[in-house]
Amino acid sequence: MKVATIPLLTVAAWLAAAVGAVAQTTFTQITNGPIVTDPGQFVGCVWADFYNHGFLDLFVCNYGINGSPGTNVFYRNNGDGTFTKISQGDPVQDADWHIYAGAGDYDNDGFLDLIVSAGVGAPSARRNILYHNNGDGTFSRVSGGSVTNQLGFFGPASWGDYDNDGFLDLFFANHGDHNNDGGKNLLFHNNGDGTFTSITSGPVVTDVGVGYCALWEDYNNDGFVDLLVLNNEPNAKIFLYHNNRDGTFTRVLTGIVATDLWSQGAACAAWGDYDNDGFPDLFVTDAGGVRNQLYHNNGDGTFTRVSSGPELVPAGGGYFGGCAWGDYDNDGYLDLIVSGADEKNALFHNNGDGTFTQILSGAPVQAGGPGIVCGAVSWVDYDNDGFLDLFVGVFANNDFAQSQGTNLLYHNNGKINGNSNAWLEVKLVGTVANRSALGAKVRAHATIGGKTFWQLREINGGGGYGTEPLVAHFGLGDATTVDTLRIEWPSGTVQELANVAPRQIVTITEPPRLRASITNGVPQFSLKGGRGFQYDIQASTDLQAWAAIRTLTITNLNGAAQIVDTNAPASDRRFYRAVQRGG
Repeated sequence: MKVATIPLLTVAAWLAAAVGAVAQTTFTQITNGPIVTDPGQFVGCVWADFYNHGFLDLFVCNYGINGSPGTNVFYRNNGDGTFTKISQGDPVQDADWHIYAGAGDYDNDGFLDLIVSAGVGAPSARRNILYHNNGDGTFSRVSGGSVTNQLGFFGPASWGDYDNDGFLDLFFANHGDHNNDGGKNLLFHNNGDGTFTSITSGPVVTDVGVGYCALWEDYNNDGFVDLLVLNNEPNAKIFLYHNNRDGTFTRVLTGIVATDLWSQGAACAAWGDYDNDGFPDLFVTDAGGVRNQLYHNNGDGTFTRVSSGPELVPAGGGYFGGCAWGDYDNDGYLDLIVSGADEKNALFHNNGDGTFTQILSGAPVQAGGPGIVCGAVSWVDYDNDGFLDLFVGVFANNDFAQSQGTNLLYHNNGKINGNSNAWLEVKLVGTVANRSALGAKVRAHATIGGKTFWQLREINGGGGYGTEPLVAHFGLGDATTVDTLRIEWPSGTVQELANVAPRQIVTITEPPRLRASITNGVPQFSLKGGRGFQYDIQASTDLQAWAAIRTLTITNLNGAAQIVDTNAPASDRRFYRAVQRGG
């Protein structure tokens, strides 16, 4: 892979290897360029390839200051380690009390669209904004039906295909009015025609809370994403909604995740399989600054509290806000970053045995402190060198209401500093499943340090102060190959690739689905594929020689097409398949 050249004014290198770790990883703080010099009250962010140019771009919500709403910022990745600020267009010219953002291709046209929420702390109720990607990196405001016509004090926005119909649905957590009185959340079902229908019944939209974080994740591995909503109010409980697999949800009322009380509410959460047992575990930060919590997934729908570890106790004087999992040294185990409000940011290295070591030196863990509010955090390989870089959003310096901050960006020097650990990055393109592949599970099986095990990544965008690019990143240590790369698509399709070489970025497209029937002796087919994809429908009598009977391009929103083989020859047996052209 190409090693990007990154402009620097100052160098802040730090050692991030725990005792006993094999590989060293250093980071350099980026000190010039618009991402780290633009002032604002920055809250949510989203890293996504909005231009389809192979690099992750950055959109950040700018809240506002001194009673005036802010305008958001958008940076195009130049592919050389630098970024260009986009100053024209709807997303960066709309002034409002913007909070969080999410990227997802809601109409499956191959271009990531953008949702931006607004309202938390605003003087009056606001409307959320839906931006459609025009295919050239510009956006147009659209209503999506009823998505943008409801008023409220909205916080986290999160895309997820909760009914696995191939179209992304949308959830907004309601923070309640400026007195934090709480409110009802919004859930919109994607109709598959570019519009959404508001869901008006069920606990997801009737429970009242102060929504601070919203995450879709299939915590029990049943193939359907569930929903977690944090509440930021005194003596609050986390709302965990189990997906009933029929378009409805049941709120989980038993178990520690659903019954634990948070004295001042919970701030942020992140799902990640830190012990590589195949089930996503849950980390939650405490808005009261008393005690964070790591919940270990038992694999049967229940969780166990991890009782000790440095990641559980804030340093004091403040609290941890954002959090995100990422294997920054590529040793095969997920590490943890948390951002601080009135205290310094913290990094915890995974020791590979279920415990963590706190990294106490270096620029990222020196940032923050009294009077400084850091929020969104994201692990992101923005220069495609295989090592995760780090972004930290900064809301304010010195005064919460009246000051502005500048964001923090740290480049991971693992490759240029000789970290020899292998890695693999996987990008997915859904066809039967939603185009963004949200909800897909990617599993990598490899032998690292003499131990053979699976790693799990689920594609989701996060929601709140923790964000995730739509890329599955695996650290592989000294592995020379990935024995099996397994993709479990939300559609139910499972793909397995054998002996995948490390140190590469691979894009995997979901195969189409072809169903056959016979009417009056004539073979007829229903093809479900990706919008904009071209397919050959091929026939064979012996599974050896194949001939195309028709070539077609999917143009409709639902990705379906009907085919009739009017020239089928008489044969005792005949086989058919759909093959994507150009892939």
